[in-house]
Amino acid sequence: MIATEQTSAPGSAQTSTEGRPPARAEGAPSGAATKQLEACPRLASAFALFGKRWSAVIVDLLLQRPARFHQLARALPGLSQRVLTERLRALPAAGIVERHVETGSPITVTYSVTERGRDLAPAMEAMREWAASLDGS
Repeated sequence: MIATEQTSAPGSAQTSTEGRPPARAEGAPSGAATKQLEACPRLASAFALFGKRWSAVIVDLLLQRPARFHQLARALPGLSQRVLTERLRALPAAGIVERHVETGSPITVTYSVTERGRDLAPAMEAMREWAASLDGS
């Protein structure tokens, strides 16, 4: 027999046809089934940026040291120049990376993390550790 939930009178606990209260998710605290789920808009905004492939890896490289475009391209052989260019436009717009232009002959452009970008160092370290655990390293 399949147990189905029946709605009881207001204020009384719901029960299944077998007289048991509805099951809650394993490991969920009591009352968790009634709490409304809410997405954090700030976290959603962060993942809009870091959810784009290569963004976090570029920041991780720049946390090591400032680099020029060709140095980043060489460090990421699977990344096209077009996508690298897009990411190096989005990251400064978000205030995470700075673009330094040095005039002269030739003109050089160097990218580095801002203070806001440096704040990501603990999160990037945690991600590296987590990623290492995926392949048993």
